[in-house]
Amino acid sequence: MSFSLSINVSAQRGYNINRFRHLRSEFLRIAGVHEELDAYGARDSQYAYQILSGLVPMPLVGKVTNGVGPAWQMSDTFFTDFPDHNAPDRVLSSTNGSYIICNVACYDKRLYSSDIDPSSTDRSAAAGMSYMHLLVIPSSKLYNAVALSDSDAITEMRAHFLDFWDRDGSISKIINAIHTAMERRYADVARAYQMNNSSTASERIARLDVVMSGCRRSAANFANMLRASKNNADLVFGFHPHPHHSVGHLHMHVLLHDLEFRKYSTLEHDWKTIPFGAVEHVLDEEAEPKVPGGWPRNRIE
Repeated sequence: MSFSLSINVSAQRGYNINRFRHLRSEFLRIAGVHEELDAYGARDSQYAYQILSGLVPMPLVGKVTNGVGPAWQMSDTFFTDFPDHNAPDRVLSSTNGSYIICNVACYDKRLYSSDIDPSSTDRSAAAGMSYMHLLVIPSSKLYNAVALSDSDAITEMRAHFLDFWDRDGSISKIINAIHTAMERRYADVARAYQMNNSSTASERIARLDVVMSGCRRSAANFANMLRASKNNADLVFGFHPHPHHSVGHLHMHVLLHDLEFRKYSTLEHDWKTIPFGAVEHVLDEEAEPKVPGGWPRNRIE
């Protein structure tokens, strides 16, 4: 519903506000949630997290991934201290308060279809939600939007993106990151074919090459469309509230609303995407004095 072109805009906004308000209330009423938020904010890697989700998987705790940065800790997410754990080109822009990063997933679901994915299962939901699917994340350690005490962080994140969008060269930077993710997906799939079964790899790679050729043509067309429409592009800023998120660290999705840009992208996550305005509205109406960690002073136990 978040992306539907509904005639009754007011009703849609009301629906999103009420939905986020409900999800936030349910989260803050969970017994022990504030203790976990305290531990998360304090980077307590000895704490046994039971409520917060989207943390680094246990098998990766104590290990270094991507060949970059320190080992992951129990309280980390894949967005924690992002520049320390990723190559510099993953960060498209930064301020003291936030980073703009490109989605690691390729936007084109054709590269996740059952006849292409190495698992031979349909993983199209793992693709991006639009040709341009960027993320804005705070530099400080904040959990999901439902845990925020006010809208300060998300306001800075949105302002950062709009400033970045208006800069010279931003579109070229975005397009390069999108196409890099697509080529990385191609390389990962081809490598998996070789590792899984070298006897069938050549045949599968030939099929992959045919699909990839179409993906590259589409990507080139989308890039031209984006360059031409930058000044009047309809941007969507949204959040996936707990428990419907994938990464625990607060992050804002930035997409292109135009359905043409979403032709080859997944729509599977639209239902859980709450627009920025609805989240901002609820946080502003419920804003309370800040305490360390970033959640309401008046706890509900």
